Amino acid sequence: MLLELPERQLQLDPELDHSLREIYGKRINKVLSAMQAMPSRYYFRINTLKTDRDIVIQSMTADGLRAEPHNHLKDAGFLHPCPSRIETDGNVVEADRVAAESVQLGAHLYAPGVKRCHGLRPGMKVTVVDGTGTPVGSGISHQSETSVLTYRQGVAIEIRHSRTGLPSIMETLWYADGQIHLQSLPATLTSHVLDPKPGETIVDLNCAPGGKTSHISQLTRNQARIIGFDRNKHKIQKAEELMHRMGCANYQLISHDSRYVHLDYNIKADRVLVDPPCTALGVIPKLAIETTMRNVENSADYQKQFLTAASGITKKGGTVVYSVCTISKEECEDTVALAEKELGLKLEEQTPFLGEAGFDPDHLTQRFNPDIHETGYFIARFIKN
Repeated sequence: MLLELPERQLQLDPELDHSLREIYGKRINKVLSAMQAMPSRYYFRINTLKTDRDIVIQSMTADGLRAEPHNHLKDAGFLHPCPSRIETDGNVVEADRVAAESVQLGAHLYAPGVKRCHGLRPGMKVTVVDGTGTPVGSGISHQSETSVLTYRQGVAIEIRHSRTGLPSIMETLWYADGQIHLQSLPATLTSHVLDPKPGETIVDLNCAPGGKTSHISQLTRNQARIIGFDRNKHKIQKAEELMHRMGCANYQLISHDSRYVHLDYNIKADRVLVDPPCTALGVIPKLAIETTMRNVENSADYQKQFLTAASGITKKGGTVVYSVCTISKEECEDTVALAEKELGLKLEEQTPFLGEAGFDPDHLTQRFNPDIHETGYFIARFIKN
């Protein structure tokens, strides 16, 4: 059940608005409204390499958090937010859209996410707002305006109160010890759909920042050969840090453009995960949507290149799973249709199935839609012919 339904409607690029209306029909207004609303649950994954789900849930509950285990995924839990109105008093700092969306979930505001901080000095009481002036959190400044805008490093504002009422989970001992990882329910589900097994060779073509890669290690108890790719060396370093924190082993992370891995590496994988960059229309709550239809089309073209590489390195009879945190048909069902038509991949049933059937002809794909599931996501599972 969504919390705090918005008073204003999202303004979309006209072509994107038309495309989404073709998908959802009469549901579209509920979908757009849900994209702004605060979800009633915020999910995390329990790392069973290091701890037990019940131990973590009990510890969180004892610490005053409203934490519960998920009914179907044994390594997933969630927190209930306690919505609160943030008053605009004291000094106002404007964050960019991405940073503002993180602040409202309890994260601190880091210097790179600050857009305006006129007259800021350390120790000030601060209200953080987004580009529309909507308050998303409040706290204490750690830096001056000059420091924030010159060096662009470190925590600018320590958030004491967030719009969701959640603490900064990344500052907790559960996170620091690698007992949990912040991950949405469908993102956690994706690795279960991949169904990795000990002894297999498993490739993650888009491994940074490491959430799903570390989950694959977890599900195989560190007994599979796991290879992860990302062309950004800094992101690979961050993924390495996460893998280490989570206690993962038997993996190799490689800085390389994985669109060409089938040409540049001699790999024959049992399973390949394709979780490419997307327009992220399914990540909510949204404070605004700047995505255009051109962005969607470019993103879909980009994603198809990763699926081409995946098909090229997967053994005959092997598994490819494709997932994106978006809801556009171009990036979801249309991309899947091309993979079946041109890449020797065939859709197959997937389990667990916790969302809604997708809009593909045989309804084998799995969709999470904002008006029903409080998030937007898409998962397809293929077998290589």
